Amino acid sequence: MKLAVIVGSSRPCGVSSRVVALVHRHLGEKATVEEIWLKDYRIDYCDADNACSSEDCPVPDDVGQLVARLSHADALLYMPVMHAYGLNSRFQAFLERVGYGFMRPRHRPLRDKLAAIVVVGRRYGHTAVFSQVVLNILLNKMILIGSGFPACFQSQLAHDPEAEQALRETLDRLAEHYRRLNNTWHSDGSAPSIVRPMHFSKG
Repeated sequence: MKLAVIVGSSRPCGVSSRVVALVHRHLGEKATVEEIWLKDYRIDYCDADNACSSEDCPVPDDVGQLVARLSHADALLYMPVMHAYGLNSRFQAFLERVGYGFMRPRHRPLRDKLAAIVVVGRRYGHTAVFSQVVLNILLNKMILIGSGFPACFQSQLAHDPEAEQALRETLDRLAEHYRRLNNTWHSDGSAPSIVRPMHFSKG
């Protein structure tokens, strides 16, 4: 399994980097982990012109490169940072561009990829951030994987055993579901049909 970890933090040596290290340690040889730090990309704000209803988004930033990297992964782990009780601005811009407009004319290229979430923040608001990312994952028609409890790290703690356990279980379930789906892939290499496609006029 190739897992892409989408890191929203701007701090290369902060709590998010410790969480990424935990992902590497826990998965070991069970997966190839690719770190995608949003701070390394130019992500402009959505201009809400709705041109993406019928053609590719014309905003000239790095979102196309990001989507290309995500498209080559088998599973995605979203790792936003909480600022002011909500998503940090860079991750918010990423979700708006990728979830709202950029994917629409491309017919949701992340469809049926496995996805999970881990939130990093000081206190409060973790589940609100978690819920917003859930909706973005569903908008892109991905398969949401969880462990029963959200993996939410409180950054003021030196160690957060409960969050670490939730993350480990989430990673195990990602690997488990990848194996299950991989056993049903078609002989020509195409993905299995999980559900019957639904078509909407927009979205």
